[in-house]
Amino acid sequence: MAHVTRRFETLQHELLELIQHLGLKPHDALPSEGDLAERLGASRATLREATRALQSQGVLEAHQGRGLFLRSFSLEPVISRLPYQLIESGADLDELLVARAALERGLIREVAERISEERLARLDEIVAEMHALESKGLAFPEQDREFHRCLYVDLHNRVIDGTLEAFWQLMDKMRDQLPALRYDDLADRHAAIVAALRNPENHDPIGALDDHFIDIRQRTDSLVERRSVDHQES
Repeated sequence: MAHVTRRFETLQHELLELIQHLGLKPHDALPSEGDLAERLGASRATLREATRALQSQGVLEAHQGRGLFLRSFSLEPVISRLPYQLIESGADLDELLVARAALERGLIREVAERISEERLARLDEIVAEMHALESKGLAFPEQDREFHRCLYVDLHNRVIDGTLEAFWQLMDKMRDQLPALRYDDLADRHAAIVAALRNPENHDPIGALDDHFIDIRQRTDSLVERRSVDHQES
């Protein structure tokens, strides 16, 4: 059984190397199963296990009656697993927050240089929705999510979009575990980001961005502290 497992794992790498050797591009069809099995010196059963694994990783996709095709690059398979893996492994949400904050801090000045009046107007609309909900004592996770998506959408970078989406999906999964909000000025903090983007010469976009993370950082710190206490008591 151990030998089968090792072969199954190495076969995935061999198949990826063959794809590169053949010069296949996204949406290209792979050779037939029989051809692949012969080229790689593998049984069809083991080959199927390897190709199923690559499908789950988002590398390949099967078309009914047409065979296997190479997929375009996408973070979707990673994103769909990341929230579950982090929660099950006990990884702290603040680790992803640090990564997200570093990513956004590195991009916000580029956004300030490129952002259009149309995009700024859309951010104003989202902030107005935030203020309306906040005045009623309601949270606004969907507006928050759309605000940050809107910030970076014009960069046309799927890695950025995917990383931010991973954060939001994880927040959704852990929402019931997170301590309640303590601040009632989050809409103003988002408005400050828009103001800084509109006039970056007189306002600091990075400072405004950092300031708005205070609530999430406070909540994740509280969660980590609570988990530590629970662990000590157990």
